[in-house]
Amino acid sequence: MIQINLLPVREWRRKEAVRQQISIFALSLTLLIVGLLAIGLTIQGKVRAQRQEVASLEKNVAKYAYVNKKIKKINKEQKQVKNKFKAIEKLQEGRTATVKILDEIVSSIPIDRLWLTELSLKENNVQLRGVALDNHTVALFMRRLETSPMCKSVNLINTRQKSIQGHALMEFGLQMNTQTQQKNNDKKFLKRAKKS
Repeated sequence: MIQINLLPVREWRRKEAVRQQISIFALSLTLLIVGLLAIGLTIQGKVRAQRQEVASLEKNVAKYAYVNKKIKKINKEQKQVKNKFKAIEKLQEGRTATVKILDEIVSSIPIDRLWLTELSLKENNVQLRGVALDNHTVALFMRRLETSPMCKSVNLINTRQKSIQGHALMEFGLQMNTQTQQKNNDKKFLKRAKKS
C-alpha cells in the first residue's frame, strides 16, 4: 500500500525556522539584558566606592583644616620674624655706617687749617659747613674726602670770605654723597643672631 504524507513539510520547516529565530532572538535579548545588568551593577559599585572615598576625603579635609590654619599662622609669624631681622640689619648697617662716615670726615680734616661748624646726615647725603684758612685748604679737604671708600662724590655748595676775630677766613658748604659698605664681621654677627 502506498502511503502519502499529506502534511505540508515545507510549512512545518518554515515554522521550525521561525521558532528557532525567535528562540535565538529571545536568548540574545536575555544575554544582552544580563550583560547590561552586570555592567550597571559594576558601575554602581564603582560609584558607591568613589562616593565613600569622597566622603572619607572630606572628613580628612575637615580634620586637616586645623593643621592648615596652624601652618598659615606659622608662616605669618615667620614672615614677621624675617621682617624684624631685616629691620635689625638696616639698623646695624646704619649704626656702623654713621660711625664710619664720621671717622672718614674727621680723618680727612686738615689739622689746624679747617674747622667744621655744622654737620647733618640724612640717608646717604652729608651736609658739611665750616671755616678754613683759605680755598686751598677747602680743596685739600674735598680731595681727601673723594679718596675715601665711603664717599661717592663731594660737591662744593658755596664759599665766601668771612672775618672772624679779625682774621679773614673762608666759610664753605659741602655736600657729600656716601656709599655704605658692610664689613664681613657685621654680617657674621647678624647670621649668628638669626641662628639663635
